[in-house]
This record gives sequence, structure tokens and C-alpha cells, in this order.
Amino acid sequence: MSGPLRRILVVDDSQTIRMQIREELEQGGYEVVEAKNGLEALIFAASPTPPDLITLDIEMPKMDGFETCRKLRETHYARFFNKSEDYRVSIIFITGNDTLEDRNKGFELGAVDFITKPFQKGEVLTAVNKILNPPEAQSGIKALVADDNIVARKIASLCLSREGIEVFEAEDGEQAYDIIRNSGQRMDIVLTDLVMPNMDGMQLCRKIRQDLGKQDIPIIVLTAMSDLSGILDVFKVGASDYLVKPFSKEELLARINVHIERSQVNRQLRKTIKLLKEANEKIEKLSILDPLTGCYNRGYLNKQILMELKRSTRYEKPCSIILTDIDHFKQVNDTFGHQVGDAVLIQFVKNLQDIVRSESDWIARYGGEEFLIVLPETTVSNAEIVAEKLRIAVSSQPLRCGDHQVSITASFGVTGFDPDAKIPAITLEQMLKAADENLYRAKHDGRNRVVSSFL
Repeated sequence: MSGPLRRILVVDDSQTIRMQIREELEQGGYEVVEAKNGLEALIFAASPTPPDLITLDIEMPKMDGFETCRKLRETHYARFFNKSEDYRVSIIFITGNDTLEDRNKGFELGAVDFITKPFQKGEVLTAVNKILNPPEAQSGIKALVADDNIVARKIASLCLSREGIEVFEAEDGEQAYDIIRNSGQRMDIVLTDLVMPNMDGMQLCRKIRQDLGKQDIPIIVLTAMSDLSGILDVFKVGASDYLVKPFSKEELLARINVHIERSQVNRQLRKTIKLLKEANEKIEKLSILDPLTGCYNRGYLNKQILMELKRSTRYEKPCSIILTDIDHFKQVNDTFGHQVGDAVLIQFVKNLQDIVRSESDWIARYGGEEFLIVLPETTVSNAEIVAEKLRIAVSSQPLRCGDHQVSITASFGVTGFDPDAKIPAITLEQMLKAADENLYRAKHDGRNRVVSSFL
């Protein structure tokens, strides 16, 4: 430890117990002073160098541990610890007669922990370390304790904070609900008393589950009720567990640790599932996209266009396609290089995507510098209008590709079918063949033009 040694006052009428505690604490780097009874403890507390923590036996002659603790909390003695009347030195009760009644009494007097004789080796040192050198927060674990009884609330809060858990306190269910709803803090566990003013524990559970939709927060209800039917009602409103008052610190911590671990496992599992889902979606997306231009690839085209045709036929809706090809693209590659050629293809597709309907129309790379635009629920006449808009957009403005400005044009072949024409079922091969023939005519007639026909 850096700086002066922390001083521990060990109060016990048994020399053997005092020696046992002294050896353990001195090995942990603490300075230890001893007192045989409560009166000697008060004298040491009023000394110029008061202790940082006191271990206090309960059963002692002349003045027992409870009375000693009560005296130490009085202003006359409290002022010695930090020149402040509200400073309360940490007190750990050590007793051979550990009962829940004694624990409640001790916590009401301001004790921070209880240790039962005979204690295990290292148990006292561990308890002292947690108080004087509290652990860092357990991976940001946060707990909310709601209880209108300040003593009961502090007992639970101290048990949690000693384990490195960040604790939020509420005086009733209404305040607890507001903390969860408005603070923006993610609570890992909620401890709530059952009977509270303004909003009781049952109402709090129901509102957390139903109003806030937080199904995964463990909620432990603290109750003096042991009736089975009443406890079943607690679970019906969404409680995860319950503890009957008075309860021991060890039981509380055991329940909390189980629920927090389960919650963390569930949260990690959901996170893993989410990451796997995102990875699968990314893989699936990559499998259907052209890696250069970002539009759909030929594999997606072959599968999806059949579905579009079936849908149009079933619901008797028109469907059109536009096959387009960049004019003299080989000259672009020969003049500027393939890197600029790739940039031209990317910009060309972006220009097409900016004009077609993003919610229904889609573009796929047909091969090389050829692209197929599918327009569901679009007549050939309207598809021809779209193709003309695309042709003008491509030819009217040079493409910026790095340090180069490249002017291009494109030719367009349009075709499609209208169910009102009552023609026999159209096949994909027929549509693609008609679009390709129209594109060939556009090229043959001088390029940079649109040629269309009905099926």
C-alpha cells in the first residue's frame, strides 16, 4: 500500500481471536491496535490517531458490541474520526451468535458487514479490503434498490456496493420507475420492496415489464410475506425472484449473482446472435451484388426477374425491362486505362440509380458494360420515358473520374408486356431477346438513342 498504513481497531474480549485477526490484517498491510472491550474501544476512538475501521465483537463484558457501536455513532465520538459530525467510521461486527435479528439491529446502528465465528482464514481481510479498498465496478454493472425503509435500503445498497456494483436508490416505486425510464441508465438488476407508498413493488414490476417493455432486467422482490399464493402473484406481474425479510447478506448476494450472471449470458447471447445475423446479411448481400458497381449481379438477376414476371402475371400487372450499354466503352479503356474505365462504370450505375424508383425498380449488371433495369408495374410506354431520361442524364454531363473528365453516351433497348393485351405467357428468354434486339438496333442506328417494342 502507498502512503501511511490504514489503522484497524480490533475489539474482542478473546485474546486468541484478537491475535488471529491481527496476524491476518498485518499480513494484508494494515496497522492493528487492540481493545479487550467496548470501553477500551471508546478510548482508542477518541485518540489523536483514530482507526480507519473497527472490527467489533458483539458479546463482551462491561459494554457489548451494540452499545459500543451506538456510542461511536454519537457526536462526541464521531467528531474524532474526520472532524465531521456526520462521518461514520466503518464497523464490522464479528459474532459467534449470528442471527437475522442481530444483523438487522447491527445494520440499523450503522454496521457495514457481519462475520460469523469461527471465520475462515482470509475472510476478515477480504471484508476489510472491500471496505477500505473497494473493487472497481463489475464491468459497469448497475443495480437499482427501491425501498421506503432507509435502513433496509442501505443494507441492500451496501451489500451490492461492496461487490463493486454501482447502486442507484429510490424511496418508492414511483421514483424507481422514473429512474429506469428517464435516467438513460441500463439497469442490470432491480431490488424492490413489496409494500411502498405511491407505487408498490407489484405495480413497479408490471410497469417495468409492460410499459417499458424491459423483459430481461432481473427483478428481485423483497417481502415479509411468506404466503405461497401471494408470492405467486409476484411472479405473475413479472418478478424474477423474491426474498423473504429478514434475509442474510449471503443469501441476497447469492441470488443477485445468479440473476446477473444469467442476464449477462443472455445479453451476450443476443449480441452474438445479432452479430451473426449482421454477418449473414452482409454475406448474403455480397453474394448478390456486383463487387465493382454495387448493383445486383447476374446471379441475382436470373433468380429475381423470374419472380417479378410471375408476380406481374399473377396480379395482371405490366412489367418492363431496359437493357443499356455504354457506347464505345473500349475507347474509354484504351484512352484512359482500365482504372478510369472502372470508375466510369461506377459513376454510370450511380446515375442510373438516381433516376429509377429506389423502392421498386432495380438494376443488375448483365455483362461487361451492359446493365439491365427492371421496372415492375411499368408499361413499355412509361419505360421508354424512363430510358430517355437515363439517356439524357448520361450524355449531358461528363463523368468525374479522378483527374479525368470522361464524356460518354449509352444506348437503350426497351421491352415489356401489358396483361391487358391478353397475349400468351411471356418467358424470360423472350423478354431478354427482345431487349437485346432493340439495343442492337439502337447501336446500329447511331447509338445514344432509345429503341422500344411491345412483346
